[in-house]
Amino acid sequence: MTILRSATGLAALAATLSSIANGAQLVATRFVVQQNDPLAVALLRYAIAFACLAPLLRNSSRWPTRRDCAIILVLGAIVAGICPWLLTLSMQYTTASRGALIICTSPLLTLAAAALLGYGKCTVRRLAGALCALLGVLVGLSDRLLAGTSWSFINLGDAVVLFATILLALFNVYAGAMLLRYRATTIVPIASIGGLIVLFGLAAAHGSLKAIPLLTGPDWLALFFCGTAGGAGVLLLWSWAIEHASAGRVAIFVTAAPMSAAITGAIVLSEPVTTQLIAGTALIIAGIYLVYGSTETAPLKRRADLDRGGAASSAPSAIPSSRPLRKFGQ
Repeated sequence: MTILRSATGLAALAATLSSIANGAQLVATRFVVQQNDPLAVALLRYAIAFACLAPLLRNSSRWPTRRDCAIILVLGAIVAGICPWLLTLSMQYTTASRGALIICTSPLLTLAAAALLGYGKCTVRRLAGALCALLGVLVGLSDRLLAGTSWSFINLGDAVVLFATILLALFNVYAGAMLLRYRATTIVPIASIGGLIVLFGLAAAHGSLKAIPLLTGPDWLALFFCGTAGGAGVLLLWSWAIEHASAGRVAIFVTAAPMSAAITGAIVLSEPVTTQLIAGTALIIAGIYLVYGSTETAPLKRRADLDRGGAASSAPSAIPSSRPLRKFGQ
């Protein structure tokens, strides 16, 4: 029991570090894309991330089956390929602050998806925590959300961000199910290939590959950070966290990314630290406590039960759901 509690505690730490690194890399990405093609930047970021993750495959104790590899590649194409492209596209029609707020509905959407698909429970405490964290983001970004001259409830960019966030929520749920079979150090490198393929295809189709030689020394330094800590680090830490805690609990840490970006921006870009930012951060911490403080069966214990069962075919019994895992790929 002590080991399990330690594992879930480390999962919380991993998710926190992942969100902080993600927020910091948003600042670095903002620096690079001001003068460069966004698709070229995204492609290079994940190319560097894959170069960091590829060596992990040599130490993999058990490789996924062909069917599972295909599923992992699709999951990677979604989280590392399609979603970054959609978010880049959305910024043409909405603001970064509004986009960040919509992305922070991911915990609510993940809880809903896990409950609907039979992979988790949506308790009152978790729902309250997710709403509290979302309120924290709304308060923290309120000055930026209201900075424009006009306000509309939703626009095309908001709709695109919402669609991308739904995809991210589904990724959290299905990746959590797959991580009961294989280690994060096996899944993440394979998933990054899926994202790399999608981004290369998009960059080639839009002629973005021609922009790569135009990158300067400072651009490459920023990209190196985005690909290592902000790319490989974020993906590996996030997947490891889901491996050792449920997707519904880990997803709440998404709300820390905008605050991390704002704090990093204040340090690096001398952006102001407002009262709203401090209050919003406090609400996010309260929301994380409500969601992550709830008790549940640790995925580490379910994995141990699966390992004791022997064959991978016993995986359906390890899923806390009335739905068998064989329906995952259908």
